[in-house]
Amino acid sequence: MREALDSLFEKAKTICILGHTRPDGDCLGSTLGWKNYLKTRFPEKAVTVFLMEANSKFSYLPGFSEIRHDIPKDEFDLALICDCGGYDRLGEYGRLAKNAKERYVVDHHITSSGEEFPHHTILPDASSTCEISFDLMDERYFTKEVATCIYTGIIHDTGVFKYTSTSSHTMEIAGKCMDKGIAFSSIIDDGFFMKTVNQQRVTGKVLLDGRLYMEDRIFASSLSMKDMESFSVDQKDVDGIVSVLRETKEVDGVIFLYEVGNNTYKVSLRSNNTALDVSAVAAHFSGGGHKMAAGCSLKGDVASILEKIIAELRKQMDASDFPSNKQ
Repeated sequence: MREALDSLFEKAKTICILGHTRPDGDCLGSTLGWKNYLKTRFPEKAVTVFLMEANSKFSYLPGFSEIRHDIPKDEFDLALICDCGGYDRLGEYGRLAKNAKERYVVDHHITSSGEEFPHHTILPDASSTCEISFDLMDERYFTKEVATCIYTGIIHDTGVFKYTSTSSHTMEIAGKCMDKGIAFSSIIDDGFFMKTVNQQRVTGKVLLDGRLYMEDRIFASSLSMKDMESFSVDQKDVDGIVSVLRETKEVDGVIFLYEVGNNTYKVSLRSNNTALDVSAVAAHFSGGGHKMAAGCSLKGDVASILEKIIAELRKQMDASDFPSNKQ
């Protein structure tokens, strides 16, 4: 796999690096990790990251300020696509991928097949796209800047090493990142846990408004655009709330909805039970993700969307052998 990707790198003079819409820690870590790696290994090549605007809490990542948000008409020799396996997840940047002479996908989502791309490394069992990226890199060019990015992606997609996707190999890579002298403690605090006062307040509202469903097996809550305006927060500020909801004892899963447009909601799903595959639920609604963490977008009011999501969850959870998380 590394040889095939290295061959594409060597042939390309211009490289664009792309990731999914609403970039999260793993998307930013992998795209910027590759940019810093290629800058060291192939300094003569023109390498540019194109992404939607991301949360400023990630501004510590090397190269963050150089991310471009426009969509040029240029034709690139190679498009390196990180953390998603389909053109639809790239949003408007999909045009850059389609116009590139060659494309290569690096991803770990279980819902990614790679059918749209002839060249790819998709490993659903990996903790993160950053983990796969590290394994595709030549360690001779693995710098402190690259390590900062890779470590960021790993901690975000493992919930700081809590999720079941965390392996001994994941920890080994994290150790190699630490050996490069990265500020690992600050990366965890600033990029994962620390929140503004308004973020804390809106999280409090979501928790207070939360309700239990399906015989108290599912915990769900939502935010409207009006709610976000009243707390002076935007979409980038509320993505982490679902992780707080997940930290609820004796529930098998959580649902968090937030409005992204007129009657359109982003749905974030998390599982607290290894028997509950939320990626299957998200895929039913043309979304994607992992067994324990997934998402999709749906139109309608909160009640109707919850009804649809819960109906799909019930198909799995009503199975007679489904183990409950109740203590």
